[in-house]
Formats: sequence, C-alpha cells, structure tokens
Amino acid sequence: MLRFILLMLFCLRIFTALSQEQHAPSTLQPPSPPIKRPIRESRSFFQVALFPGISTNGIYSGSFYNTISLNLFGGLSAGNHLLEIGGISNVNLKKATGIQLAGLANIVGANAFVNLTVSEERHMINKEDFESNFQGIQLAGFMNYVRDHAGGIQVAGLLNVVGGDLKGVQLAGIGNSTGNGTNGYSQGFQLAGLYNISKESIGGIQVSSLFNYTDGGLSGTQLGLINKARVMYGKHTQPPTRARSLQLGLFNFSKEMDGIQIGLINVGGRALGTQIALINFFSTYPTKEDVKKGTPIGILNLGSRGSVFRLSYTDLFPLTIEYTTGTCWNCSSNLSELPFHENEIIYNQNPLMAGYNPQSKSWGFGWGFDKILYNKHSMLPTDKLNRRRMMSAGIRFVRMNREKKWDKEFNLVSRLHAEYGRRFKGHYVFVGAALNYFLYNKEVDVNEFHINSKVISVGELLTKKAAFWPGYSVGVQL
Repeated sequence: MLRFILLMLFCLRIFTALSQEQHAPSTLQPPSPPIKRPIRESRSFFQVALFPGISTNGIYSGSFYNTISLNLFGGLSAGNHLLEIGGISNVNLKKATGIQLAGLANIVGANAFVNLTVSEERHMINKEDFESNFQGIQLAGFMNYVRDHAGGIQVAGLLNVVGGDLKGVQLAGIGNSTGNGTNGYSQGFQLAGLYNISKESIGGIQVSSLFNYTDGGLSGTQLGLINKARVMYGKHTQPPTRARSLQLGLFNFSKEMDGIQIGLINVGGRALGTQIALINFFSTYPTKEDVKKGTPIGILNLGSRGSVFRLSYTDLFPLTIEYTTGTCWNCSSNLSELPFHENEIIYNQNPLMAGYNPQSKSWGFGWGFDKILYNKHSMLPTDKLNRRRMMSAGIRFVRMNREKKWDKEFNLVSRLHAEYGRRFKGHYVFVGAALNYFLYNKEVDVNEFHINSKVISVGELLTKKAAFWPGYSVGVQL
C-alpha cells in the first residue's frame, strides 16, 4: 500500500512538471493575446426594451438593426431605421435614420468599436470608411449626439453635438456644435440660447444670444452678441465665389473680411468688405491683389489711410474743423500706391467735424461719410502732376446748438455737399456747394441758429419743423 502511494506521488510530480514546462512563456515567441471578434450583426423589425440588454432582442441587443424600437427607459442597438422612442435614452452603436424621440438623450456612435481590437478598429476606419452617421429627426430633452456626420433636424433642450459635418437644422436651449479637431462644416441653420460652433466652416445662419464661431469660412450670417469667423466670403474673394457673408452683433471679428460687419466694434483684419460700427479695426497694409479695398463707416477707423485735416468757412459756421479716418479704396501695393486702372485715387473717409460762430455763440458737431478723389497723371511716383486736383462729395449730419450750452431740443442738419480743390504749396485750397435739410423743434425760431444763407421753410416732418437752404464752403485741406 505504501509503495502504491509513493508511485502515485511520483507520477503526479512528473505530470505537474511537464504541465508547467508546457505552459511556461517562451523567451523567443511570447504568446499573443486572444483576438476579440465583433459581434455578429442581425436585423429585427421591432424591439421592445426595458433597459439596455433587457429587451426582446436579448442581451445582445447591440448587434441588432431595428426598424422600430420602443425603449421604456433606455435602449441599445446597432442602429435604427424608421422610428425609435425612449423614455430616457436611445443609444445606437453604428448608425441611425428616421425619427428618434428621447426624454433625455439620443446618442449615435457610442461604443462604435466595441469588441474590436485596435488593429480592427483602424481597419474599419481606414479601409472600410466606417462612420457613425444619422439622417432624420432627433428630439431630446437634454442632448442629441452624433459621433460623425448628421443630416436633418436636431432639437434639444440643452445641447446638440455633431462630431463631423452637419447638413440641416440645429435648435438648442444652450448650444449647438459641429466638428472635432479640424473637421466639421455646417450647411443650414443653427439657433441656440447661448452659442453656436461650426469648427471647419459655416454655410448658412448662426443665431445665438452670446456668441457664434467658426474657425474657417463664413458664407451666410452670424447674429449674436459676439461673432467670429476666420474668413468672410464676398465679391472680392479669390478665387471668385458667389458666397456672401454678414456679421451682425455688438462685437464682430474676422481675420480676412470680404463681407459686411455691423456692430459696436468691428475687427476686420485684411478687410475688403464693408464695416459699419462706432469703431472699426482693419489692417494698415495694402493687399497684393488688384482688388478694391474695404469701406469702413464709423466714428473711429483704426488702420486708416488718407486721413485729412480741414479748416473751412461755411453757411453753418464761420469756423469749421474736420478730421477724417478711413481707407484707400483702389490704392495698389506698389511704391506709389497709385491705382493701375483708374484715373483717380479714391479714398473712403469718415469726417468728424465741429463748428463755432463766435458772434452768436452757436456751435455744432457732426459726422459724415465722404469720397475724396485725387487725379492720377501717371504711375511714376515722382510725377508732380499726380494728386494735383482734389474732388470730394458726401453727406454729413450736424447737431446744432443755439448757445454755448447743450441744446436739449432735437436740431439736426443733413447736408449733401461737393468740393473741388487745387494743390498749392503742398496743401489744397477748395470751394464747395451744399444742400441742407434741417429738422428742429417747433418752439424754436430758425433764425436763432444764424444760418448764413436763404432759409426756406418746407413744413413739418415727424412733429418737427423742416427747412431747406443752399449752402457753400471755402477752405484749406492739410
């Protein structure tokens, strides 16, 4: 009996040693980890789910493409084709089309590469062009999320998020965003309570209460407190395009602006379009392309070219002082900055003016927009016949005051004018003509403003008296 037991122990020891040797890792060829295989995909017309994994498709509901899904709390599937309703959430691993309704969230592309190795995941992306996309309508109380591209309509109480491109409409209580990294353009309409983001570009409309943003091109409209686009397309864009752009907000920003900016402060960078604001910023360097430059319209225009200082005697005041800011509309980038094709050098300028009558103590101030033209005789920078003549025309709005103090009544002169001048010892002596239209308070006599011209009463407009008269100006431009 003892011999039998010893023999069994000896055999067990030999078997254990052999087993350990067989399973010991080799130093020459380490064993590879087991390869995970994707779950087989199946199709089902109808699914009813309580929670993910508890459904009519069993615990492998993530491998089924359903036509219609009813998820009492939440459901999980590879995709859905027609209709999906979830009390809390609808989750699709691969893609979805049709209509999705969720109390909390609709998610397309979550765990899209479940049970796949890294190499298998890369193979699907690079070789098979795998994408988790959505086409249709998504309605959710909290968020709609699509991993790659979306087309259709997204409506969410808080957020709509698309990782790739969007073609359609996004409506959200807080924010809409498209794009991840360098991808993600939007074609359509984004409306949000706080913000809209389209990473690559936007072709359409962005409306929000706080800010709208794209790191690429804007072809359409941004409407919000703060608007930012890297490029705004327009009629001077190279290569030519039919796209047009508009920013409307308190603060508008662009590095290359060939559209329209309307706001309190505009930053246009390389501006070829139109800026309308109290303060406009734009680049001081002329563009190398032979295109027309921008038109800034504002109280202050920083980056100005061609600013002038004027002293004049007019029908409004014996002494008027003006200073302009703006830009050159057709200057070239050569040494002389003379235009290649036109015979006049054209400047878009915004004059700020103040006038005073020392005898009557009346005074006024105003703002306007002018085009100032100088003749071009040749392209030679040393040609003394260049800029020999000056012509200007525009409109001014002048606030009139009868005495030194501020006049509480509304008294506004709208003045259309034109001037012609000649260069004399480096300056321009000019004469001009004007047409004035004056709206003033009914209780005020127009003679109290001491207009030095024949004033003609033309009745009333908007509860104000109206008057008209021809005007003139004589002065020097420095």
